[in-house]
Amino acid sequence: MKRTSILSSFSRIVCFLLLMLTITIFSCKKSAELDIAQDSTINIDPSIIAKIKALGFQTKGITEFQEYYIVEGDIMISKESLSSTKSPEKLMGVGGRISQASTNNLISSISNHNINISVDASIYGDITWYNALKKAVTVWNSTSNSNVKLNLIYTSLTDYSLDPTNIDIVIKDDNNQLGSDEVARAKFPTDDNKPGNLILINRNVKIPFTDNYLNDGQAAWNVIHEIGHCLGLRHTNWQTNDPPTSIGENLIAGTPTSDPNSVMNGSTGLSDYSAYTYPLLPSNYDAIAISILYPVNNGSLVVPYISGNKYFSPYGEDYFKMSYLAQGVSYHWRAIGINGTVYDETIGTFTTETTPGIGFPASGNYQLQCTVSGGKYTTPVTATKNIVVQ
Repeated sequence: MKRTSILSSFSRIVCFLLLMLTITIFSCKKSAELDIAQDSTINIDPSIIAKIKALGFQTKGITEFQEYYIVEGDIMISKESLSSTKSPEKLMGVGGRISQASTNNLISSISNHNINISVDASIYGDITWYNALKKAVTVWNSTSNSNVKLNLIYTSLTDYSLDPTNIDIVIKDDNNQLGSDEVARAKFPTDDNKPGNLILINRNVKIPFTDNYLNDGQAAWNVIHEIGHCLGLRHTNWQTNDPPTSIGENLIAGTPTSDPNSVMNGSTGLSDYSAYTYPLLPSNYDAIAISILYPVNNGSLVVPYISGNKYFSPYGEDYFKMSYLAQGVSYHWRAIGINGTVYDETIGTFTTETTPGIGFPASGNYQLQCTVSGGKYTTPVTATKNIVVQ
């Protein structure tokens, strides 16, 4: 009996170690791929490898993906941006040993840091990833000292009141382009000072040794992480693999030598945001980092949009969505007649971004208005959408 017990214990230990090893490999492949074989760089031009190294990225395991090179597992660097890379600059030091870092390219050309995210139907139609995206956007928008303003634009709805050329980030399903154990990839800001414009999500990833897909909290963690890359944040734990001497690793003051709670750590694909306090970033140092890169301007304005159908039949009914989500925000909805149509109705004030069903009584031209109030910006702002009923 004693022998059986020892063997059973040994078996349990072995199984546990195998499970932990698999989870570690899985999470590394998600966002760092630190252990990928060096052979994957054999077919990459040495001059490209040198440029990537000069930018401060790991050169182990570089792969090609359409018009991008993939580094550190989940970061997309466009081939076009590398072709125009200028001579290296020296690292912008800020004193002391600090771990969180940003890229050289940050967002400056968007008015008041209003960033529009196009939500593809593939994400909008998946309840887990749709909820994760809403949660991630709320988290970034609710960071009190940051001026980042993310707006969700639903391209799955008939009309979203925004010129598609003004979309800054597209988030969509990877369409089976990522590996079976890769959760997501994102692009950094480019030298035109705009956000990284693409996030790919692998909705088919399953937790090792199970038949379970990622839950809401794990999905939210990954979306928060990838949005951070689009805003210019590096992996927090980059110093464990690279010396702090290369371009593209601009150290952020006020952050410590290690931060195990940072949402920007690499190798965290199975982390669960549900363990943290919504809608705060997982680490205070995450909030410090983003507020230093994009300090809040309380006098700046959110520029929101109303997503929803533009054309109705009389007495038809549909719902609408506001683009800006943040803690403490309320939405006041009103509909009026325009272009000769007589109509004025207050729909109500809500704390969620989606309206109840809204209809219009007769043919004519209407304007739907939504005033966004509260949150960290003191000035209410109103979005409008013209409706045609025929």
